[in-house]
Amino acid sequence: MTDTLKTEDCLDHYGPDSGCGGDVEYRDALSSTGVPFPRCEKHWEARLEQQAGINRRYGSPGPPSDFDPAYAGERWEE
Repeated sequence: MTDTLKTEDCLDHYGPDSGCGGDVEYRDALSSTGVPFPRCEKHWEARLEQQAGINRRYGSPGPPSDFDPAYAGERWEE
């Protein structure tokens, strides 16, 4: 028997104004943790868009075009 997830179970649910929409299900992990999180359909779509942006920005072997090594003394490579 599986428990049905409710809107309140969505990871991005923070009250009646959170904008949840659709069924809440455990969604595949998009990070290396492998841990699935419950999200509603609306917030899952938003998370997929966010991940696509991360992949565009950091998906190549070099630094992003706006990376400034002088800012905060950071380096892209060791």
